[in-house]
Amino acid sequence: MSFLRSNLSLISIALLLAVSDTTAFGQAPTPLLTQPPDKLIAILKSDAGHKEKADACRQLAVIGTKEAVAPLASLLEDEKLSHMARYALETIPDPAAAEALRGALGKLKGRPLVGVIGSLGVRRDANAVEALAKFLVNSDAEVAQGAARALGSIGTSAAAKSLDAALAAASAGTQVAFCEGLLRCAEALAARGERDEAIKIYDRLRGLAGPHQVRAGSLRGAILLRQKEGLPLLRQALRSEDFILVGAAARTAMEMPGGEVTQALLTELKPAPANNQILIIQALGKRGDRAATDSLCALAKSGEKSVRLAAIRALAEIGDATAAPILAELEKDADPTISAAAMEGRAALPGQK
Repeated sequence: MSFLRSNLSLISIALLLAVSDTTAFGQAPTPLLTQPPDKLIAILKSDAGHKEKADACRQLAVIGTKEAVAPLASLLEDEKLSHMARYALETIPDPAAAEALRGALGKLKGRPLVGVIGSLGVRRDANAVEALAKFLVNSDAEVAQGAARALGSIGTSAAAKSLDAALAAASAGTQVAFCEGLLRCAEALAARGERDEAIKIYDRLRGLAGPHQVRAGSLRGAILLRQKEGLPLLRQALRSEDFILVGAAARTAMEMPGGEVTQALLTELKPAPANNQILIIQALGKRGDRAATDSLCALAKSGEKSVRLAAIRALAEIGDATAAPILAELEKDADPTISAAAMEGRAALPGQK
């Protein structure tokens, strides 16, 4: 919803700018884009048709003020216009807009209620946390999921505690949304410098036998926030029998600076099974650290074909010219796939033709 709202807002602004340009050249302005707020509010209060009221809401999303809040709020129960009214209330900066959305929570059901819950999340209304938390146990799964995601968007410590308290009782159908909400809270807390609290959330989610995206996302957050202190956790995940966690750890390593990370990957590389080796090799290639060149050259020369190919491609990504003799040798390999990959890899190195 926020993505859609943002794009529509940009489009509306662009159109308003275009109208200003045409007016400057003496052309007649477009009435739809030049009506003042009081006239738009009057349209909402009138017996005008659906299109006229929807257009008024769209414009009020750009120029609406406190005076537009009550007329917009009166449309929240209208099945046809609720979404457009919310669209405007999400963007009006006056606190009265958030108050109106909170006030509607006890009056709505079904999709209109889900929509208002989502709008409070879009506004990141910290004052709505207590009210939204009550919907986490709602029998309507869409309502409960919407509340979880909205609390995640709000991202305060109180929002995280509400989600955490309700997670244990979440149904299988709503668990993903609850976890998603907690992940969003952790990201928001980390961005505000509340590192320890964010780590607690990531570690809590890592301990769940939850969906793969939750396990992967929480592992990434737990490692990155710990920085160098997260290297033992990175290595542990690389040794996991869970391929999802191995992949998440390898991708996370691509985001981490420092030679210590490269060394951690190299330490886990040799004893790893072939599938895990490929993921680690790909991470080493993306990191571009020449400290990995010797180990990758050794893997390129022998072993499982898939691992050899991955090592050759990683050498090309790293771009260390010292790998050129090994790749030149591999161009004579009996396997045409290995030979072709080595030829392409050597050509990608600096100073090679």
